[in-house]
Amino acid sequence: MNKKLLSLLLISALLGTVAYSSRGVARPYYISDNPVLKSVLGVRHEFKGVFSTELTDEQVGILRLLGVKVEPVGLYEITARPICGDGVIHPSEQCGEPGLPECPEGQVCEDCRCVTPEERTCYPDEQFPWGIRKVGGGSGGTGIKVAVLDTGVDVDHPDLKENIIDCKDTTKRGIKRGCADGNGHGTHVSGIIAANGGPDGLGIYGVAPEAKLMEIKVCGNSGFCWADDIAEGIRYAADNGANIISMSLGGDTPDPQILAAIDYAVENGVLVIAAAGNDGPEEGSIDYPGAYVKVIAVGAIDASENVPDWSSRGVNDGDYVVEEREVEFGTPGVSIESTWNDGCYKYLSGTSMATPHVSGLAAKLWQGSAGATRDHLHEIAKDIWEPGDDMATGFGLPAAS
Repeated sequence: MNKKLLSLLLISALLGTVAYSSRGVARPYYISDNPVLKSVLGVRHEFKGVFSTELTDEQVGILRLLGVKVEPVGLYEITARPICGDGVIHPSEQCGEPGLPECPEGQVCEDCRCVTPEERTCYPDEQFPWGIRKVGGGSGGTGIKVAVLDTGVDVDHPDLKENIIDCKDTTKRGIKRGCADGNGHGTHVSGIIAANGGPDGLGIYGVAPEAKLMEIKVCGNSGFCWADDIAEGIRYAADNGANIISMSLGGDTPDPQILAAIDYAVENGVLVIAAAGNDGPEEGSIDYPGAYVKVIAVGAIDASENVPDWSSRGVNDGDYVVEEREVEFGTPGVSIESTWNDGCYKYLSGTSMATPHVSGLAAKLWQGSAGATRDHLHEIAKDIWEPGDDMATGFGLPAAS
């Protein structure tokens, strides 16, 4: 047995003992790729040259003493704000195939069977909320796939279930089936993008109700999101046909694996959109990954096109050239009604709500490529708030005519 392998085996035994005996709380870290350490510690996600795993403080100390490079995984969170409260975001004939008869009046086609729609227990205050009208939404999006990286989704919500084509979870090591939303935030942003009114047409409508949703749960039910889970979700979306990635989440610092995943997605033709954050009104308070130059960063406005104090600002220099840490658009993000994870509806505010307005609009107005679509959104944006390419709304408010 060579010395290197023996050394690694000794490390394995030591780390295993610490893992067994430690009472410390483990959190995710990135470690340089090493097969023995992978075997001992387990793998959350694998990336080029590194993998992520959960380590206690004791394990981190041992690895660093042994010269192993260990870096903490970034922690992000969803960027919604409550409207009020304590600040916590609380058998029939076959159908659907050519040559088969349409369903009888009063029934709809569901899973290739004609069924009577369940009677609604709740209705939205408005089927086309003010934000949807403001950006000219409520129709379109055919053939476009939007990946929503968030807390998951209520897959049974009547206004969403027909548009959900994928449902995955990256928060449990690797990628698993399922995307249950124990928070509500992911269901809310999904509705802003592509709610379709439900089979009875009495529900709420999103910006692009004909678009399809790839739901990827990257955040826990508490609303916090580990960066390696986000990075894995971005890569999954890019590899599985997403045209647009929508992320209503953010944090103060860039994470290298998220940035590398965004590079990968953009290289593969994906348009990436993220929240500017809720840390305003200071200049430069924009969050990552929205602050990354390859991502469209979205700030919030209210129904009067004013910018709320809490909407994060960029460092825009007024030249209408997108650069690092600049806000690109300002869209509806105050008192937004959308779908909720109880099958009903709820109002939320935040750049979390502004972001899916742009994601849905990009789906509705898709120009054949991510680059052309981003350019088109710039062209149609109306200058609002302060004149020019300002630090809160950038190019302004994009809207379909």
